This record gives sequence, C-alpha cells and structure tokens, in this order.
Amino acid sequence: MKNLSVALIALLGTAAVSAQDLNPADVPQDLRDTFEQAHPNASDVEWEREGDSYKVEFEVDYQDQEVWYSADGQTNKMEKDIKEDELPQAISSAISDKYADYKVDSIEMTEENGKTTYEVELEKGWDDEINVVFDADGKVLNEWKD
Repeated sequence: MKNLSVALIALLGTAAVSAQDLNPADVPQDLRDTFEQAHPNASDVEWEREGDSYKVEFEVDYQDQEVWYSADGQTNKMEKDIKEDELPQAISSAISDKYADYKVDSIEMTEENGKTTYEVELEKGWDDEINVVFDADGKVLNEWKD
C-alpha cells in the first residue's frame, strides 16, 4: 500500500510539473501580443506552461486550436480542428480510395518543424473506428484502430 501511495504522489507530481495552467498576466506581454495579433478572433483562451514552452488553447469559430510558443515568441507547433472540406484533395482522394466504407468523424491538422500532417478519425457503424495520419500529399504515415 505504501508503494502505491508513493507511486501516486510521484505521478501527480510529474503531471503538475509537465503542464501548469497560467493566469494570462503570468504570460510575458510580448508573447500575449504575438498571440493576439495572430489570432484576433480567439475565444476561450487558456494558457499553460509546458517545460520551456508556452501552450495556448483557444477556439476560433467554434473550432479548437492549440499553439506552442518558445519563450521568445516563436511558434513551435500548432494544432487545430478542421472541417472535411478543408482537407487537401489528395487526402480526400486517399480516404475515398482506401477507406470508402468509412465516414470522417473529426480532423486535426498539425504543423510542426515545417511539416503539416492531418489526423483523421474515420468511423463505420457504432464501434469501428480508425485513426489515420496523412501527410499533405495523401500518404498514410500512421494508422491505428481506436
């Protein structure tokens, strides 16, 4: 029992260190300015500190987005939910060809290190779901059952 308690405390401590919610006033002003200029229509804005990065979660037009900034204001990573009609044609074609029996449930676009990927959750019926990560050219990078 003692080992379980120690493990639980260690786990909670690790989670607390890995991401900390921030009051916007605790985010450097120049970083907040950079964010507000890039996303003037953002709502439900929440800041977190993850290691050396600042992560901001927000919505634009009811679509979730996340941006990771370095302390000097450079964008390290961006994720956002997109609609099916916003997918590149190559991905839409790949879905029609390889996953014709499935329908698109959700899509998350990620930009990191100069690369854009699209994680598409596909579903068929009530309990058959597949997650597929595509590059912008429609190539499958990863696939797993959900």
